[in-house]
Amino acid sequence: MNFPFSFGKKNRAATNSKDTANAKKVAIPSTQEHVLLRDVREQIAILKTGDMAALIEVEGIDFARRTDADRAGLVAQFENFLNTLRFPYQFMVGRQRQPLEEYLAYLEEIAKKHIDAGQKLYARFLYDNAAFMLDVTQHVNPQIPYYLITIPYDPIPPDDRARRNLVLTRERYERGRDELAHRCDQVTRALARVGLTCRRLDDEEIAVVMHRVYHPNIPDYRVPPIMRLKSYIQSSERAP
Repeated sequence: MNFPFSFGKKNRAATNSKDTANAKKVAIPSTQEHVLLRDVREQIAILKTGDMAALIEVEGIDFARRTDADRAGLVAQFENFLNTLRFPYQFMVGRQRQPLEEYLAYLEEIAKKHIDAGQKLYARFLYDNAAFMLDVTQHVNPQIPYYLITIPYDPIPPDDRARRNLVLTRERYERGRDELAHRCDQVTRALARVGLTCRRLDDEEIAVVMHRVYHPNIPDYRVPPIMRLKSYIQSSERAP
C-alpha cells in the first residue's frame, strides 16, 4: 500500500531541525519580569507601572499590659488618626527572624580583648554565653514582629494611564517625591501624637523588606544590599 507521505530519515531530520529552530525563537521570560519593582532611590520604591511608594516602620507597644482606660484612649486616638488621612495607605504586619549574628560577633570581639589582657576567665564566660544562645536558637526560632505602613502615590495622569503611557518623567517623579515626603511627615506626626514611634525607611532598608518578600528563605544578613536589589530588579535603568 502506497502512502502519500514520506517517512524517510531525511524528513525526520528536517522536522527535528524545524522544531529546534522554533524552540530557539521562543524566548523564555525571566522570573524578574513578574516582579513589579523597578528601582529604589531617595527612600522611594518605584514600580514598573510608574507608581511610587514610601515605607514607614512603626514600633509596637505592649497593648495587653495597658489599663482599660489607656486601651480605649489609644483606640480612639488611632481612629481619629485614620480619619485624618485623605490618601490611600496600607498596613503590613509580619514577623522576622531575630538577628543574633552582630551580637555574637560583638561577644567574640570582647572575649578576644579579655584574652589579650590575660583575663581568660571572663573570655570563657562570654564564650559560654554565646554557646548557650546558639544552642537555644537551634531549638527555638526567635521571631520578632514588625509593622510597616505603605504610602503610595500615582504620578501618572489618568488619561495617560488609560493610553498605557506610563513614562515617569523627571517632573512627575519630583512631584511624587515631594508629595510622598509631605504624606510621610503627616503620618509620622500623627502617630507621634498617639504615642507610637515611627520612621521612614531608607533605600537599604526598603531593599531588605523587598528581599524578605521575594526571598523569604534567604536570611537578610547573608546577602549584601546591592545584591538584594539586583536579585529582583531586571535592568539597571533608573528613574529620571
